[in-house]
Amino acid sequence: MNTREHGAPRPGGNAETGDDRRPRPGELDRQPDVERLHRAIRREPRDPIEGREPTPRFMWAVIGVALFWGGWYLGRHGGEFGLATHVAFADHPRSMAATVPPATATADDPILVGKNVFSKNCQACHQQNGAGMPGVFPPLVGSEWVTGPTEIVVRILLNGLHEPITVAGATYNGVMPAWRDVLTDQEIAAVATYIRQWAPNAAPPVETDLVSKLRAATATRATPWTQSELKADAPRGAGP
Repeated sequence: MNTREHGAPRPGGNAETGDDRRPRPGELDRQPDVERLHRAIRREPRDPIEGREPTPRFMWAVIGVALFWGGWYLGRHGGEFGLATHVAFADHPRSMAATVPPATATADDPILVGKNVFSKNCQACHQQNGAGMPGVFPPLVGSEWVTGPTEIVVRILLNGLHEPITVAGATYNGVMPAWRDVLTDQEIAAVATYIRQWAPNAAPPVETDLVSKLRAATATRATPWTQSELKADAPRGAGP
């Protein structure tokens, strides 16, 4: 009699529970050694976790040196908020209050008034020597636009200038702002006179009445001038 047919356990099985741990021929072992499998898994290294790597010590040293050097550099070259730090300010001409009494400055010497206006409003672009910046801001010394018809330089000061302009054979593509809302007629006449007589320039002075007249004539204009417009509006035979 075959004992296996009557439920007898196989060798290695549990007779009391009927648990037969060994697979029959042709069957898969569905109860592997769990401890043996986990032992292999435990030997595997852990997966790396992003963002938790310790910062190398040399990196902390580099950061410390950079902070120390930056503090030293600012302390050495910061200027301690001194006025001498700003070269442009240090070279700035003395104000009109220190050279000419306010009550007589406009009437007695418009050149000094024009120089003061130029230093405050024009020097940053056209430079202290009036040579301008190549390709951007045109020079005032030796410029046919400055020494040409008086109306042209006044129009430029009132409404500004945009688009390329040719000065002494070179092209400049900067933008000239409008000063009609910033400067008075006397100040515009003074600064125009100053740059027109800035050696080697030797053009006649600009009268305040002319500035007032052109301000009224261009009161409705809201855009800057262009080179072609200024040439078209110049008096015949006297344009740049």
